[in-house]
Amino acid sequence: MAERINLSISERKLAQLIRDGYVCAADFSCLDNQSKQKVWQLCLICCKKRIVCDQCVNLDCAQVENRINTKSI
Repeated sequence: MAERINLSISERKLAQLIRDGYVCAADFSCLDNQSKQKVWQLCLICCKKRIVCDQCVNLDCAQVENRINTKSI
C-alpha cells in the first residue's frame, strides 16, 4: 500500500484544483462527512461548468465562488 499524507486545504484552493483538472475526487479520500459533502458539491459544480461553460477556464467562475462563499451545505 502507498504511503499516505494527511493534509488540510482551503475550499477555495480545492475548488480551483478540481476546476482546472489538477485533481479529481477519486484521487483522495475525505476524513469526515462534512468534507465529503463539500467535495461532492464542488465536483458537481465544476464538472457541470466544464461541460457547459467556457467561463470556468478563468479563475472567476460565479458558481464555484457562490459555493465557496456559502456557509451551508
